[in-house]
Amino acid sequence: MTKRLSIVFALAAILASHVDVVLAKPAESKRMERAKDLIADEQWVRAIDELKAAAADAKEPNKDEALFWLAHSENQARDYKTAIDTISRLEREFPASRWVKPARSLRIEIAQRLQRNDVLWWYTTAPPPPAYPTTPPPARVPTPAPPPRATTPTPAVAPTPMPSAPMPPMAPMPPPPAVWVPEGFLPDADLRIQALSSLMRTDAPKVIPMLREIAFDAGDASEARRALFVLAQSGRPDARSTVVEVAKTGPQPVRLAAVRELGRIGGPTIANDLLQVYSSGDEQVKFQVVTSLARHDGAVALMRIAESEKDRRLRDVAIVTLGAAGGGAQLHTLYSTAPQDAKRAIVIGLFNAKAEDELIRIAEHERDTAIRDEAISRLRLLGTPKARAYLEAHR
Repeated sequence: MTKRLSIVFALAAILASHVDVVLAKPAESKRMERAKDLIADEQWVRAIDELKAAAADAKEPNKDEALFWLAHSENQARDYKTAIDTISRLEREFPASRWVKPARSLRIEIAQRLQRNDVLWWYTTAPPPPAYPTTPPPARVPTPAPPPRATTPTPAVAPTPMPSAPMPPMAPMPPPPAVWVPEGFLPDADLRIQALSSLMRTDAPKVIPMLREIAFDAGDASEARRALFVLAQSGRPDARSTVVEVAKTGPQPVRLAAVRELGRIGGPTIANDLLQVYSSGDEQVKFQVVTSLARHDGAVALMRIAESEKDRRLRDVAIVTLGAAGGGAQLHTLYSTAPQDAKRAIVIGLFNAKAEDELIRIAEHERDTAIRDEAISRLRLLGTPKARAYLEAHR
C-alpha cells in the first residue's frame, strides 16, 4: 500500500471502523482475516487469490466487503480493467451495500490514473434541467380589435421580421461507456467533489469556480467544507482568494470551515487575510480566527487583537494563543500595560511560549499574590533547569 493513503482507502478505513458498521456486520471469516493481513503487507497478488475465493464462496458472510477489497487490490496491482469489472459486480449483486460508495470512489481514482478526463468531467456535472417546460403556458385571452377608421393609404413596406424563437438548450454530452457509468446512475456530491479534485491538476481555471459555487450554495454544509478543503490543498493563489472570499461572506457554518482552512494554508499574507475576516466576523468567526492564527506567524496579528478587543473572553483567548504562536516578546510588552484582569491570561501565554525569564520576573516582582502564584505554578510545570534552579532558591 502506498505511503499516502488514497481518498478511497481512507473512506473504506473509516467505514470499517465505524461502531455501527462493526455492530451490524457478520463475523469475519478466516479467509477475510488472511486477505486483510496480506493487504496490510501489500501482498496484492496473494490477497487477490484469497478475496476471489471469498467472493466465490456461497458461505462467505461478507461477500460484498470481499468484492470491495478485491477491487482495491486489483487497482493496487495495476489491473485496472479487472478492478472496474469487480466494482460493477459489487454494484450489480449488492446495490444496497455500504461498500458501494467507496467502490464508486475507487472508480474515480482509476479514471484519474488512466487520465480519463472525459469520465471525470461527466462525474462533475449535475443532471441537466428539462429542455422544455413540463406544463403548457396559460392560454392568452384575445384583445378585441378597435373599430376601423378611415385612413389615407400608405406605401407598402416590407413586414418587420419577428425575432426567432430561442434555441432549445444543447443536449448534454453522452456519458462515457457503461463500464464507467452504470445505467441510471447519477453521481452524488461526494463523487462530484472528488472528480473536481482530480481535475484540479489539469483544469484548475474551470474547477475553481465550480468549487466556489458548491461552497456558497451547498444546502449541506459538509459539502461546502469538502469543496473548501480541495481549494485549500491546491496551493493556487486564485483558490486561496476564493477561500478568503468564503470566509468573509459565506454562510455561517461555511465561514468557520473557510477560516480553519486558511489556518492550514501557508504564505506570508494569511495573517492579514485572517485579520480582515476578524474585523467583519461575528463572535464564532472571531474565535476561529484566533485559533487559526496560532498555526502560522500570527503573533503580530494576535497582538493587535489582544490590544484592541473589548470582549474579555476573546481578548484572553488571543493572549493565550499569542504564546502558542511564539509571541513571548509581545507578551512581555503587553504585561506592563495590560489591565489586571488580563494578567493571568498573559502568564498562561508566557508558559505556552516557554518564556521562563519573564515568568521568573513576574514571580519575583508581581504584587498580586494570585498572579505570582500562577507564575510559580507554571514554572514548576515547565521544569526547565533555570525554572528548577529558581524554585529551589525560593522555597
